[in-house]
Order: sequence, then C-alpha cells, then structure tokens
Amino acid sequence: MTGEKGGLLAGLRAEALKSRHAAPVRLAVLMALPMPLLGAMPYRGVQIFSAWNYWYALFLPVTLSLVVACVARADARTRMRGLLGLGFPLGRAWWAKALWCLALCTLSNLVVFGIYLAGSAFSSQGLTVAGTLTMLLCALVNTVTAAWMIPAGLFLTARLAGIFCPLAAQLMGGFAWSLMPLPQLFPPSASMVIPTSFIPVLPSGEPLAADMALGGALAADGMLTLAGLAVCALAFAALTAAGAAWFARSEER
Repeated sequence: MTGEKGGLLAGLRAEALKSRHAAPVRLAVLMALPMPLLGAMPYRGVQIFSAWNYWYALFLPVTLSLVVACVARADARTRMRGLLGLGFPLGRAWWAKALWCLALCTLSNLVVFGIYLAGSAFSSQGLTVAGTLTMLLCALVNTVTAAWMIPAGLFLTARLAGIFCPLAAQLMGGFAWSLMPLPQLFPPSASMVIPTSFIPVLPSGEPLAADMALGGALAADGMLTLAGLAVCALAFAALTAAGAAWFARSEER
C-alpha cells in the first residue's frame, strides 16, 4: 500500500512539474477570471450569481476540456518516455493524470469562489460565515459534478483525439436538465441543478427570485442532492479506473 501511494504521489509530482510553466495551469486560472470579474460585484448592495451560473454552465466545461487535452497530449508528444522512465505502473500514471486534472478543476472553481467572496464584502450584508461556506461548497460541487469529463476526456484524447465529445455531452446534458426525471442523478444535468441548493441562481442563470417554486423544488430534497454528488464522484472513479486498466494494457503491449 505504501508503494502504491508513493507511486501515485510521484506521478502527481511529475504531472505538476510538467504543467508548472505550461498551458494547463494558466488555462485553469485565466479561463476562470472573465465571468466572476464581470458579475461578482454587487448591484445596489445585492450580489447576483448569474455570472457564476454562466461559469459552470459554459466556461467550466470548455476550460476543463482544454486542460484535459493539454495534460493528455503532453505525454503523447514524447511517446510516454517520461512516464515509462519513472518506473511505476502505467495504471497509476493514469490515476495521477486524472487527479492532477481534478486539482486544476478545483483551482479554477476556487478562483471563481475567491472573486465572489471578495465581491461579497461590498454587498449590503458584507462577509458572513454562512455566505462564505455556501459559496465554497458550491465551488466544490462544481468540481465534483464536472469531474466525469476528466477521465472521459483523457481517454478520448489519448485514443481518438476527440476532446470535444465530453464537452458536447456536458453541454447538451446540462441544457436538457428539464427533460430528465431526476436530473441530479445524471452528471451533466447535475452540474446545472445541484448548485441551486447552494447559491441563489436558477439553472437558466436567472436569480432565484425569478421562480421561487422551481428553485425551492430543486433545493428541497437534500438527500437527492447528496445522492447526485455521490453518483458524480462514482462516475469519476469508475471511468478513471476503466481508463487506467485500458492504458496499462495498451502501453504494455
């Protein structure tokens, strides 16, 4: 177990070193800036969260697709010589890639959270513990609900150079949330509806006050929200495990 943990940590360090001065980190930070910078400042003392909705509905899927493609293609260009030289199983290397992409996704969402937190200081309520906690939870929820795109994107980029397939699925599934009987349990749709349980914005990007009945219905069932987050986390783990098994077999042949 210690050897497996050490190998995974070595893989994460290798991914971090490769990305330190490369595109993935810059993309994760820069792509997260436009929406919150445009919309985080309060209007007449009230903070509006529509720009945060546009972030996780549109900008986050695009950002994550580009980050995953950059991470996947970094080793493809060197024909995996860097990974093979580290001497640990390729399955663990795949997990390291997926977890590094997840860390970059978390970084993006924390940038959005940080800007909104700074903006809340100028609202009529000011900084509050409850407001800070709910916004932080929303940032983490955005990470979990989008996480399925990471292993899917890694596999399709490595196998088929198809970085836009998970992006298309995420966007279509997200905007089709109203067609799903239980959108919280389908990761692309969950990314649109679960944040309403944490910040006052509808899946359409309108303020919660525009349709209190819909917002209340989406946020009312806490157990369904937790179940949706569990499904999203399991989807990430299962897809990553499947990708790791494929990667180990394909590269060792």
